[in-house]
Amino acid sequence: MSRKEGFLSALFSARVARPAALECGPVHDIASDVAPDADLVLDPHALVARLDADLKAVPGSGILALLVVGLARSDSIDAALESASAALVQTAILKRIRSTLRPQDYLARATFDEIWVVLPALSSPAIANLAATNIAYALETPFIGDHAVVTVRPGIGIAVTGDSQRSGLGLLKSAAHARFRARTLNQPYFVTSAGDDNEQLSRDLIKSLEVALASNILSLAYQPKVHLRSRAVLSVEALIRWPSGVKPVLTPASLVGIAEEFGMMEELTRYVLQTALSDYVNYLKGVGVGRVWINLSARMLCEPHLPALLQQALAIWGVPPAALGLEVTESSLITDIEQSITMLHTLKDLGFEMAIDDFGTGYSSLAYLRRFPISELKIDKIFVQHMITSESDMQIVRSIIDLAHNFGLIVVAEGVEDQATLAVLHEMGCDQIQGYVFSKALPAREFVPWAMQFAAANRLHANAHQIREEAPDCPAPATTPARHRGETAPAAPAAGPLA
Repeated sequence: MSRKEGFLSALFSARVARPAALECGPVHDIASDVAPDADLVLDPHALVARLDADLKAVPGSGILALLVVGLARSDSIDAALESASAALVQTAILKRIRSTLRPQDYLARATFDEIWVVLPALSSPAIANLAATNIAYALETPFIGDHAVVTVRPGIGIAVTGDSQRSGLGLLKSAAHARFRARTLNQPYFVTSAGDDNEQLSRDLIKSLEVALASNILSLAYQPKVHLRSRAVLSVEALIRWPSGVKPVLTPASLVGIAEEFGMMEELTRYVLQTALSDYVNYLKGVGVGRVWINLSARMLCEPHLPALLQQALAIWGVPPAALGLEVTESSLITDIEQSITMLHTLKDLGFEMAIDDFGTGYSSLAYLRRFPISELKIDKIFVQHMITSESDMQIVRSIIDLAHNFGLIVVAEGVEDQATLAVLHEMGCDQIQGYVFSKALPAREFVPWAMQFAAANRLHANAHQIREEAPDCPAPATTPARHRGETAPAAPAAGPLA
C-alpha cells in the first residue's frame, strides 16, 4: 500500500466525541444496531396502503401528518450502490428516526436518500412540526465508522390533513413538494396543508426566476480568497444574489434549487458566466484578482456542450481559461461518477482550474479523490465554524488539510469568521481563507475599494513585521508561520496595487 493510499484509508478513523443520547458510535456500534420492527418500517407500497386506511379514519381519529424526509448523505455514492457499510448506516438512520416517534407512528425507506414517516391521530398540526424538529436533531450528530465520518443533512416536507377523502398518494405528493419548498427556502422543514395549491406554488417560483433572468435583475457578489500567510487576495468566488425588495425573496440555494428542478440551470449558468467575466475584465482584474471561481451544478456537469459553452464565454470577453475557476460540490459528482471524471479531465485539458467545494460532506470513501484533476479542496464551513469548540470538527479539519497536502492540493477553509479560528488554521498550515473575518461577498464596484484598502493595510502590516524582525531587542514571534505553498493562480497585473 502506498503512502497516499495508507493515509487515505486511515482518514477520519479517529473517534469523535458525541452526545450519549444520540447513539453514534464506531462501525462496530452501528453494525450492532438492530433494525426497527418490520411492522413499523414498511416497504413504500405497504406504507401507502396503510396510509389510505388511516386516512379513512380522519377526522374522527384526529389530524394525520405525512413527513417526507430527504437525506443529504455524505456517503451518497456508497448508499446509491447499496454497499454493506452504507446499509449499516441506513439501519442506524432508521433506528434514530424511530427513536423519536410514538409507538403508533410508522415509516418506510423509499430510497437510499428518502424516508417517509406517518404520524396518525395527532391532536394538533404543531405536533408534526415538533416531530420534524426531533428527527432533524436526532440526525445532527455524524455517524462514525472505522474509515468514515458519515454526515446526514435532512430536509423535511410535511403534509397535514383532516380530510378523510384525501388519498395516500395525493398526500405523499404534497409532502414531497413541501420537501422541495424546504430546500428552496433553505429551511429544515416546510409544512403544507390539504388546501395548498402546490402546482401554483411551482408555477410562481418558475415565473419569478424567468422574470429575473429576462429582466437582468439578478446580480453577483464576490468573496475574496485570501492567502493565509501573505494575506494577498489571489482570487474571488462569484455568488448569485436575488434582488432586494423583490418578492418572493429567494436565497442563493433557492435559486439554484429551482433552476435545477425545473430545467433552467443552463440559462442561469450562462448568466453567471457572462456577468462574472464582465466584472473580471472591468473591475476585478485591475485590483490584482487573478481568477474568478464559479460554481457548476450537477446538471451542467452532465451537459456534453459545457466545454463549448465555457469557451464561448471566454472568447467574448477575451479572457484565458486560467482566469476562470470551476467549483463542483462532492454531491454533484455522484449522478454518474465516470462521466463526471471524464468531463473534469476535458475541462482540465482546456486550461481550467477546478476545486471540490464543501469537502467533507460528500463521500465516505475517498478512493475517487486521486482521480479528480483538481487543484484545490474547500473545507465545508459546517466543520470550520465550530472547530474551536468541537474536538471532532478540529480533527476533521486537520485531517482534510493533511490529506490535501499529501495529494499536492491547495486547501481553502470556508466560513472563517473570527481571529481564533484564523489562528488555528494558520497553525495547521491551511493555505487560503474565505469568510467574514476578512470580508463578506461584495458587488464588483464595492470590491474594488475594499481590495485597495485591504492591500494597503496588508503592506503596513508586512512592513511592521519586518521592522520587528530586524530590531535586535525585539523578541521572535511566538508561533512559527505555516509553510508557504505554491499557488496556481495567474500572476497579478503589474499595474495592480497587489503587485
